Amino acid sequence: MAARNDDGGPAVRATVAMEALTGYQHHGKFGLHDDQRAAAAEILLSVNRLDAVVGPAGTGKTTTLGAIKAAWEAEFGPGSVVGLAPAAASAEVLGRELSMVAENVSKWLYESARGGASRRAERFFDAERRLTNPVAKSSPQTALLAQKAAWLSAEQDRWRFHSNQLVVVDEASMVSTLQLAALVEQARDAGAKILLVGDPGQLDAIDAGGVLGWLDRQGKTARLRTILRFEDAWERDASLKLRAGDVAAISDYEQHQRIRHGAYLDVVDQAYLNWRADILAGRSSILIAADNDTVGMLNERAQADRVIQGLVDAEQTALLRDTLCVGRGDTVIARRNDRTVADSNGDFIRNGTLLDVVRVGKRDGSLVAVRRDTGAIVTLHREYVESAVELGYATTAHRSQGITVDTGHTVVTQGRLTRELLYVSMTRGRGGNYAYVSENDPTDHEPLDPSLQPQSQEILAEVLAAEGAERTAHEVRDAEQSNADSLERLSAEYDYLAQIAAAEDLTRFVKARNSEIDEVLQQSPSWGAAVAAWRRATAASRPGAQRTVMAALETSGDAKDVAAVLHARLVNFSSRLPAGDRVVIPEPLHTNRPDLADMINQVTHKIRQRAKQVASAALTQDTEWKRKLLQTLPPNVTATDTARLVARVAIYRDRWGIDDSPLPLGPAPADHDWEQSSQYEHLKRVADWASSQANRQQQPGPWLEGSISQQISPITVGWQL
Repeated sequence: MAARNDDGGPAVRATVAMEALTGYQHHGKFGLHDDQRAAAAEILLSVNRLDAVVGPAGTGKTTTLGAIKAAWEAEFGPGSVVGLAPAAASAEVLGRELSMVAENVSKWLYESARGGASRRAERFFDAERRLTNPVAKSSPQTALLAQKAAWLSAEQDRWRFHSNQLVVVDEASMVSTLQLAALVEQARDAGAKILLVGDPGQLDAIDAGGVLGWLDRQGKTARLRTILRFEDAWERDASLKLRAGDVAAISDYEQHQRIRHGAYLDVVDQAYLNWRADILAGRSSILIAADNDTVGMLNERAQADRVIQGLVDAEQTALLRDTLCVGRGDTVIARRNDRTVADSNGDFIRNGTLLDVVRVGKRDGSLVAVRRDTGAIVTLHREYVESAVELGYATTAHRSQGITVDTGHTVVTQGRLTRELLYVSMTRGRGGNYAYVSENDPTDHEPLDPSLQPQSQEILAEVLAAEGAERTAHEVRDAEQSNADSLERLSAEYDYLAQIAAAEDLTRFVKARNSEIDEVLQQSPSWGAAVAAWRRATAASRPGAQRTVMAALETSGDAKDVAAVLHARLVNFSSRLPAGDRVVIPEPLHTNRPDLADMINQVTHKIRQRAKQVASAALTQDTEWKRKLLQTLPPNVTATDTARLVARVAIYRDRWGIDDSPLPLGPAPADHDWEQSSQYEHLKRVADWASSQANRQQQPGPWLEGSISQQISPITVGWQL
């Protein structure tokens, strides 16, 4: 964040930037969309040491980068833009798409500041020491030593940034925080600028990460919003819902017949057959699965079909790392970077490279293959084939990021995908993306009761709720600090103290009427439930609760569990009374202990302060849930009444930890959560009542119910409700 706020970075002159962007055409085919041009201009004119471009899948991030590169080189000359990416394969794609030098982030850091740099430094100083030796000056090796020192110096210069250079870090969400920090430090020392590019809604770093998402949530990124990839307009909007975890996306895909569901083997079969039909029709297509076992099954089936068709030689084969065999005509994927294996273009083999096998060595188990991306020929020796090559017809969701095809077919199995993985999988195809949802776990037996089997909508909703995007340490710290003072946390502390006070209160009341039964009650497993019911009943009517307990003690007779009888009677009594709607402080407490009373007063004070803060923030901030709430209100609702309703809903959300839901009151609570359910129903009635009124100026609404709410302002109304 310090680098983002550092305004000492290089920038392009406005005249140069505008001229370059106006005339830019990506690969000579098409120009920039409005938001691409705006994002590129923002980056080029910015003097920040670090900037970022963020965009959902299909918004044309690479096209935008191409325009930025053209303008930057127009200002600072050829070679002034370099590219970095988290994987060697993605670095190669970046370099090929933008015609520039690109490297793997880990390799760059190794060569610029770690082991590679250290070894070069040792060799350089050794050569320099030998050159300064009087004996070496007359030696015939002097010229060779001087050449070696010069070469080492030039090699070191290759692995460092230079002044006014733009360093593009593609797929930046997958780069760890430590790696980004090291790159930023190098750029600052060299007078260069870092540009992060990616989508925090897609895959995250394996190590601690989250920087790109943090910058985006802070509003410190240039954003691309127009999705250009998909042929169908509805899919553009639906993909954004997937990215945000909005379950409404499920209905969108179902309405357009993009979701299939059924037993595991059935959906795997459907996915394969539809993928195969697309391939036979001449369309580019990708077959994605959530786990390696399903990927292996699909790969074997694809290979078997090609053998039957005579497209793959099953006689002369080589062994792969997954114990399968490969023959001429098969498609394989490399799973390891190896800089010692070069193709006919001089490029080394990278993890994720797809190849078509054209020959299998009879004796040595080697493969001769053609690269799908460049058409170059490469020979893979036996050791590499057996340790780092797999069949390449199907892939996992993680490996599919960065691929764009005509259609995508994804097998979804319960508990094996996060929201980000599903979003990546369902945004690969331009013409269509299909999900095949397994409604049973392939490792489990079929349930005896079919009703216990999860439905496809439930499984997809679970996936969308399983957010895998990482947060930075700063965000985690801030969230923990905020949670420590949240109404949810404070209410839990209050409930704990209230339970102690209520237990002592009920004990005193029972002892005064029947001292012998007191110990029996406290030893009962129903004692805690009885105390909770006493709290609820006394909050509604203390005299009534006392009468109920007295009647229960007098009529319990030979009951085996008197505490259970008390609990049942108190619950029945409370259910016949109007439910209270005070969200934050549910009931007055009675205690004779000064220490307990002091702790309760401290927590009560914190609760009231927090309620005021939450209400005030809700009234001043623009949030999605607030917009949805205001959309339900008629135009003639007064500003005061609107403020009161917004404050109450905000406090309810903070009380029950509703952070991410765009719905004003979040999902409906379970029936057994009686406290939240009563508050939910009350606020729902308030909102519904407000929406149905045509003219309320003459009469107060339900939100003014309560003992003292008539005397408090819209800001402070929240904690009383």
